[in-house]
Amino acid sequence: MSRILHLVTLSLLLGFFSCQSQKTERQLEDEFVQKYAPENLNTHGFTLAVDSKVPEVHQLFNDLEANFFFYGDKKEFEKKAERIIELDPNYPSGILMKSFYVTDTTEYKNMVTKAYLLSKKSTLKSEQYILQAEYSLLVEDDYKKAQKYFQKVVDLYPKSPAAIWSLGMAYYYNKEYDKALECYRKSTEFIPHLPKGYEFMAAVYYRKKNYRKAIEYIEKAKKYGAKPQNDIYFAEFESFIYYRNKQFKKAMQYVEKVREYGDIFKNSKDLDRAYNLSKAKLDSIKLSKS
Repeated sequence: MSRILHLVTLSLLLGFFSCQSQKTERQLEDEFVQKYAPENLNTHGFTLAVDSKVPEVHQLFNDLEANFFFYGDKKEFEKKAERIIELDPNYPSGILMKSFYVTDTTEYKNMVTKAYLLSKKSTLKSEQYILQAEYSLLVEDDYKKAQKYFQKVVDLYPKSPAAIWSLGMAYYYNKEYDKALECYRKSTEFIPHLPKGYEFMAAVYYRKKNYRKAIEYIEKAKKYGAKPQNDIYFAEFESFIYYRNKQFKKAMQYVEKVREYGDIFKNSKDLDRAYNLSKAKLDSIKLSKS
């Protein structure tokens, strides 16, 4: 009788583990999120899983994604990133997010590397894929490898604009501009008012020397919430778009305006360059007419 009970128990256990093994990676990640995320979680449309067992971290991370893609306040971003580290010090993407506004290259790469190494122990495959991709992109400069792992994330989350946009960045860094453009365009299909998607469409057209298209999409980015005062790189890029479109006076006026946003803008060499190039062109035009 005990032998029969043992066989029955064994068959039940084998059946359980068989069912577990048949689940897809996405099903396992969805179950993890359902177990640990707060019931009222607002993903802001980004839909990526958060590899933390702390409910508050799930919302904080999604808020940080929204802050990044919608040009939110830098101080608020840093405050929430710090809160994530307090709650879950070993959450890899939390450390990655905290590195976003670090200006020292060595420190930045060290933080990305730390996040990548921690991700090797992550529960979720998507977390491992994302950190491998970010490490390949930002530390190793291995853009093909970054594409491979970002694609794995997209395969898991085909409707995540954050995943698709990130894949676009790996193509962009590798100068595969048409593929990058398609990713950015697709990200705005899922969130039509996604300013970061339009900004990088503008960047692709700029690289392709289609400056009229570039200005069209930078204006779209601004229409949907891009804020140069919250992103120095956006401000620098916009100034050069005006210059390339031969809007020299507008470029100079724009630079004068954004310099008022703080020291980082006042000390920007790229803003100075856009201003000086535009001024030289205007002076040359005036001289030719005199």
